[in-house]
Amino acid sequence: MRKSIIFTVILAGFLSLPACKKTETTDNTPSLQGLTINEAVPYVAVGDELVFHATTSHLSASKGSMPSVIGLYWQVNSAKKDTLSRDIKAENPEFKYRVDSLGNYQVACYAYANGFYNSSIVTSFKAIDPTDALSGTGSSPTATIGGKEWSAFNMADPDFGFSYKNASVVDTVFGRFYTWDEAQTICPDGWHLPSAAEWDALGTNAGDLMASAEFLGNRMWVPALGQTITNSTGFNAIPVGYLDTTASTDKFRRYGEMAAFWTATDSASDSNLAQFRYILHDNPQIMKGNGSKASLALSVRCVKD
Repeated sequence: MRKSIIFTVILAGFLSLPACKKTETTDNTPSLQGLTINEAVPYVAVGDELVFHATTSHLSASKGSMPSVIGLYWQVNSAKKDTLSRDIKAENPEFKYRVDSLGNYQVACYAYANGFYNSSIVTSFKAIDPTDALSGTGSSPTATIGGKEWSAFNMADPDFGFSYKNASVVDTVFGRFYTWDEAQTICPDGWHLPSAAEWDALGTNAGDLMASAEFLGNRMWVPALGQTITNSTGFNAIPVGYLDTTASTDKFRRYGEMAAFWTATDSASDSNLAQFRYILHDNPQIMKGNGSKASLALSVRCVKD
């Protein structure tokens, strides 16, 4: 049995749906407001058990007094799955759902009471097969470039780093994002994090490293004028972006636009920074940058000793 996944990020906002048909005579019917549930991660695997929690402590009425009894029910893809027909105002109701097939899902929660319009909230996710999610890359796990053997896919050590949008099911597809200190530890025995000089030995043509990849049938790179993708080296660079660990929202940035990789080399100007190399969808050259060792999390490739 797969481990349960418990989501912890609260989804802001709600949709208000009527508890009964609204007519000219029901314009003054009050509404329940303020229901929230935790937001689903965007991708899960078939067989995962998902756990959702409704936060009902902030429920209020649009006017008048709160009802004495409030019920709660859940739907998955418009099919009712669970109903709590009791006073849930002081509780944190839980709903578990085991994903049984591939495809798109919507989980909706509704708070209802007699004489009130519902408060509702919806979150969505997609169940995928990670072994069949990515196409357009080479099959070899390594690539020999300039006489050195490189890993041909992003590292995905589960003991360190961050999954894309907290969806661990795509670790084997996208790799994971690592701070610079973490990147020092994840290359296997006999391999190492490449230096800036080793990166520079790959040349400057970004298209030689970029894969014409598709994720779930959607093209990942959309190159701009002047960008030509050949993946002639078999490096298989894909644009999964990067992670800002200090951001309160939108931590995962520039998916579909950028691939960014740590080097093992410190910045020449600041010991808190390290050099990285990145590829943009609209630039034909491999670019150079310096980033915070602590707050920036990037993809990692390894080179054989």
